[in-house]
Amino acid sequence: MKTERLRTKHATLIIALCFAVLAVRIVYLQFFRAAFLRDYASAQYYKVIPLEAKRGMIFDREGRILAAGLHCYSVFADPAAVVAKVSAARLLSDILGLPSQQVWAKLNKNSRFVWLKRRISWDDKEKIKSLNVKGVGFLREDRRFYPQDSLAASVLGAVNVDNRGIEGLEMHYDEYLRGKDGWVKILQDSASRNILLAPETVTPQAGADIMLTVDAQIQYWADFYLKSTVDKYHAKQGSVVVMDATNGEIVALSNYPFCDPNHISRESIPLLKNKAVTDIFEPGSVFKVVALMAALDTGTFKEDDQFFCENGLYKIPGARLHDWKPYGTLSFTEVFKKSSNIGVGKIVAGIGAQKYFEYLKAMRVGERTGADMPAESSGTLKPFSQWSKTSSYMVPIGQEVGVNLLQLARMFAVMVNGGYLVKPHIVRAVYFSSSVRHLSVEKERVIPTATANRARNILLQVVEDGTAKLAYVPGMAIGGKTGTAQKFDSASGRYSATAYRANFVGFLADLVHPVVIAVSVDEPQGSHFGGVVAAPLFKEVALKVAAYMGSEKVYAAANEKKRP
Repeated sequence: MKTERLRTKHATLIIALCFAVLAVRIVYLQFFRAAFLRDYASAQYYKVIPLEAKRGMIFDREGRILAAGLHCYSVFADPAAVVAKVSAARLLSDILGLPSQQVWAKLNKNSRFVWLKRRISWDDKEKIKSLNVKGVGFLREDRRFYPQDSLAASVLGAVNVDNRGIEGLEMHYDEYLRGKDGWVKILQDSASRNILLAPETVTPQAGADIMLTVDAQIQYWADFYLKSTVDKYHAKQGSVVVMDATNGEIVALSNYPFCDPNHISRESIPLLKNKAVTDIFEPGSVFKVVALMAALDTGTFKEDDQFFCENGLYKIPGARLHDWKPYGTLSFTEVFKKSSNIGVGKIVAGIGAQKYFEYLKAMRVGERTGADMPAESSGTLKPFSQWSKTSSYMVPIGQEVGVNLLQLARMFAVMVNGGYLVKPHIVRAVYFSSSVRHLSVEKERVIPTATANRARNILLQVVEDGTAKLAYVPGMAIGGKTGTAQKFDSASGRYSATAYRANFVGFLADLVHPVVIAVSVDEPQGSHFGGVVAAPLFKEVALKVAAYMGSEKVYAAANEKKRP
């Protein structure tokens, strides 16, 4: 009897303990895991579908479309609703062009939503739809489309599969262009059939549209003639910058070889590199314009001052300075017309190396221009304390210093816009849904207008009867400077005897808005002189620009050339 009471007591205690455990568990689930259980239950009936925001469009300055979105479809799956996963993976893989194992792995994910493939063709969508695979659906998305194909590709850049910018302006202005994605919940029944849209919906916000300063027509001419020149001389690559000298607007910017962003691949992405702003090079004789402006601004020399150019060979501290032709006595103007290294070296010696360095800093050599394009290089300029006795002769002729092509274009703009250093930019306005943001023009005076005009007049003579004769057009006020830069060979530690960069930077002075055109061709074959390779390319583009921008004086001359 006593044993039975003891057993009953123990059984009662065990039952009470079990009820206590259950009660604690119920309290825990009710108060501490309630949110988790609600979400878990909701997941059985609701599916969250992302809604992609419409990416903003990109226009040229005349409203021509350079980048837009095309409607397409992407296929997704709800793995929990797909029954025969093996057979479904096999059927889908044939149409999607994906390995069956890869599709099967996606269908086995612990998720209510997985992408099977983004942005498929209409035909593939209809084929998949005809399979009637339970748990597989479609979402309409936008595929980025560039209607001008490779035109300005290195400027525009490209997007990835998620419509996010990965290069160029698409990346630099991605925050504006991409907008904000949304989402919607779909209520399903026990058989995973979609019933209705739930109240929880976040509407996507479209991205802003962007208008560039680029003119697609001028961009086409820059592309066309650059390609022709690089191909003709079997060069490695080349770049052209066309810029409004008064406000820094980039009217065209071309880099060749090209890439079509409509068919981007891992191999072609390097071709989207904007070499006119990313690549640093020693500019050669085009850089002599800094010495020109410094000499005139300081009043150290006048146009008719005479310099003995040592008949082509001049001993300087630690080296010898050569001219490409032996010259005797040249005037100040002739030193630049004939591009005498020795003459420029003596001019800078007269100015003083320290004073010359101040003008380099005023022209922002070794600094980024601040242009609204990604990955701009700053260039290179050694601190004056690190200059050797040779540096004061080498830097003025474009050695021991590094620039990009856009920096050279800005430098030449100073001499044709009255002495202002402008900030280059390529976006004119950003159009939001309810407002417009216009980018402001930024510039600062670095030399007096009178000095700029004197320097400009000397560069006009360089084209008329100096080293840049192949850029000359009768009746047009064209000025500029050639540059034939030996490339430094890091392997041998000296300048190459065979690898050159042919440069020419010039301007059209008689337009309402003067235009600077900067040209650089890397390692041309057959001829490597800037006056032979780069100057004719400048001329072709200049003729088109002058006619297109309404210069009546040169309209007839421009139209004598065959249009591409």
